[in-house]
Amino acid sequence: MTSDDILMDVTFSESVPMGGTYANGALVWNTPHEFTVDFTSHRSPTHDGDAHDVLVVARMKIPTSAMFRIVQAMSANIDRYEQQHGRITPGPPKEEP
Repeated sequence: MTSDDILMDVTFSESVPMGGTYANGALVWNTPHEFTVDFTSHRSPTHDGDAHDVLVVARMKIPTSAMFRIVQAMSANIDRYEQQHGRITPGPPKEEP
């Protein structure tokens, strides 16, 4: 543990599944006071090939001050991931496993 590590006692709300919820996309928008992130599960394109069936699986409303710290933490984690596993290449959303 480094001096930057913080010890936390994490508990889950009864409405949050311990195994998590699968999402392979996100929609993000903001107001002057908060960011809203809809985590989505993209399914296959519709029969016309243009529109996608998108299900919102979680919505998070995040104060702007917290969003900055979240993005920093995600960036640091992506850097560590790429050092261990190689570069992440963007691609189309994958189907739920």
